[in-house]
Amino acid sequence: ALPMTKGLNRILMTTLAFVLAGIWGLPFLYSVWTAFHEEKYSANFKWNAPITFENFVQAWNAAPFALYFANTFILITIVIVANFILCTLVAYAFVRYKFRWAGFAFALVMVQLLISPEILIVENYLTLSRMGLTDTIIGIALPYLNSAFGIFLLRQTFMSVPKSLDEAAQLEGAGAWRVLWN
Repeated sequence: ALPMTKGLNRILMTTLAFVLAGIWGLPFLYSVWTAFHEEKYSANFKWNAPITFENFVQAWNAAPFALYFANTFILITIVIVANFILCTLVAYAFVRYKFRWAGFAFALVMVQLLISPEILIVENYLTLSRMGLTDTIIGIALPYLNSAFGIFLLRQTFMSVPKSLDEAAQLEGAGAWRVLWN
């Protein structure tokens, strides 16, 4: 009787998963329906209701989306490039250079992971306001130009590279920048 119970359990759990997925997907299906139909069909589901793209035209004309896309692209490009450069340099310094308070400094970086960005939003706004950077792309990007998580991941990666490779490169005449680059 035990194998039949396992099979029945599996069928019930799979059925329940599909039912819950269907329920979870209903709001998405409703959004798709209302996007492609006139407003009068938003609560009146008729399978032969005419499909229209007018909703998309109205939404596109309601705001300057091309400007929004350009601003977003610029913002994300600044944040990604800055994170790539700064996180790489900081992580490499933590691994390859021994300096006083290195452990404490790395612990401070890790504490940032415990602080939700929403907690700092008012203080960040006041700081940016004093700097005259409110309502600017650089002002939006500034709090996100570095990432504690990125530093942590790159530090772990650099720790996996043997220091003997650095020393061999330095014997061949490579400087710190060349070692990091390669």
